Amino acid sequence: MKKYNISIQHSIFINKPRELVWDYTQNYTNRKFWDSSVKDAFVIQDYPNRIVRVKAQGNITMTFEYKQDERPYKTSLATTEIQSQFIALAGGSWIYDVKEGGTLWTQKNTLQLKPSKLTFMLLPIYKWMLNWQTSKSMEKAKQIIENS
Repeated sequence: MKKYNISIQHSIFINKPRELVWDYTQNYTNRKFWDSSVKDAFVIQDYPNRIVRVKAQGNITMTFEYKQDERPYKTSLATTEIQSQFIALAGGSWIYDVKEGGTLWTQKNTLQLKPSKLTFMLLPIYKWMLNWQTSKSMEKAKQIIENS
């Protein structure tokens, strides 16, 4: 069975220290204010690995487990449970690099879509939507962080 993977990468410069960028973007209480795809999010477990449950647009519910959670440098996570009509798996990593007195924040996100003829036809649209949503959300987080 063919796998339908979508991977995107987006970076944005935020004129604030990476610890501040990390703390804001990794705080799930803040997430729905800057990421319009997230309706609600809450941390189920902090230790030994952070586990987070997210309710997203499109009646999607996902549980993520952090594989790497190194403040203020990098995170990586993968779904352990997902309820979605189209998404089979999801994961990604976020990197926070010091650059020119601020932070270069990079997201790498991957979705594996459930195989179907419709998925095959809509794959380019799904990829465009994920890229657009990611860049839009990161831009909003940048505005909030830089104006605080």
